Amino acid sequence: MSIDPLIVDYSAGVLLRYFRGGAAIAGDVPRLEHKRDVDLLKGHWAVSGPVRTLIRYLLTNPHETQSLLTFRRRVDDAIARGRMDAIRTWSYRIQSGLPSAIVAEEPVRSFITGPNLLLAWVLREAAIYTARLSSWQGLGSPYIDVIEQAQREMRLVHKIESLRDPIRAVTLGQRPGHGAVRTAARARQRIYRHAFVAYQLLQGVERGDPEAMNTVARTALIAPLESWRRFELAVALAAGEALSITSGTQLQIHLLSGDSSGPIITAGRFAVHWQQRTQHYITPILEPSEAITRNILKAYNLSNGGDRPDLIVIDQQNNKVASVIEVKYLAGDTASARFREAVDQIVRYARGYAPLGQTAPLISRSLVVLSQGAPLLMNTDADVPASVDFAGIIRDELLTWANRLTGQSSF
Repeated sequence: MSIDPLIVDYSAGVLLRYFRGGAAIAGDVPRLEHKRDVDLLKGHWAVSGPVRTLIRYLLTNPHETQSLLTFRRRVDDAIARGRMDAIRTWSYRIQSGLPSAIVAEEPVRSFITGPNLLLAWVLREAAIYTARLSSWQGLGSPYIDVIEQAQREMRLVHKIESLRDPIRAVTLGQRPGHGAVRTAARARQRIYRHAFVAYQLLQGVERGDPEAMNTVARTALIAPLESWRRFELAVALAAGEALSITSGTQLQIHLLSGDSSGPIITAGRFAVHWQQRTQHYITPILEPSEAITRNILKAYNLSNGGDRPDLIVIDQQNNKVASVIEVKYLAGDTASARFREAVDQIVRYARGYAPLGQTAPLISRSLVVLSQGAPLLMNTDADVPASVDFAGIIRDELLTWANRLTGQSSF
């Protein structure tokens, strides 16, 4: 059985605990305390499952948008294109001096209807927040592909002729009325029911509703990532929460902003960086075998590449690296082979974060995380990296590693 659903559940649970912890209670309605988090969650709402379902359904079923028969007043000469308004016709003839003028109510089909206005409002909000979410991403963000796909689909939606007038009719700062919402909720057409679900989800996010935030987290924060990225994210969240608990400080998640230059999690003096070397990395003196490899690549006009640790924990108070974390998602390889690979990487990375000959303390504070099958440490007196798998994370075994970091005043 795949552990992927368990990893998603775990990550969503940490995110939900974080957002619920940042909520204040006003009467019986919870709300998020920090406007920044609300705005960023709304950005992820724009690419969440319900919104993407609405847009994709709309692209394949544009004919489901319904028009209503309405009346438009017009003046013609001797021709009545609808029901004549006798009083206005008499008044207009007196004022204009045209004895043959006729004022009539012409029947026309209009898409500016209640459920279409709700649909248009949701589409416009999704377009706005998708653009904002895109602007928050750093280079190499794993969400760029998802956002670009959402924007391509959004541009196609705006070309649907029946939606042009409703989208233009949407007033900035004004939400759909209760009648429009009610009509969409009761509509037979699935397109309006999808719009209603997306609208309800946005309202839930703004209220701080746990179920709404859970939906956004699962479908927009976690689900778009590859399996190995999802596991790295779960480990980062687990490490941050463990450091928060052992240090008695508040967890702060910066993942939503997509800023690749800063930490994704902070807990007290500790900051967790994801797939970054950080400014603390100093290229070490190459060992003989590494120098040979560099010279071979140089002959082919190739660089050594930019290998980066999976996770780096920085002690911001002392401005030093506290721990290197290597995360391995098993997909066909054996646990022992991936563990050896992770240990080799930690030893190599430590040379860039500690002075020559002083890497042992950093290595002993580091961590290897496997998705399954982590080996047991037989010599408990050895100063070596800790090892844990996903099952151990669920059992809160990271608290032992976190206590080792938080229990030291400096590194």
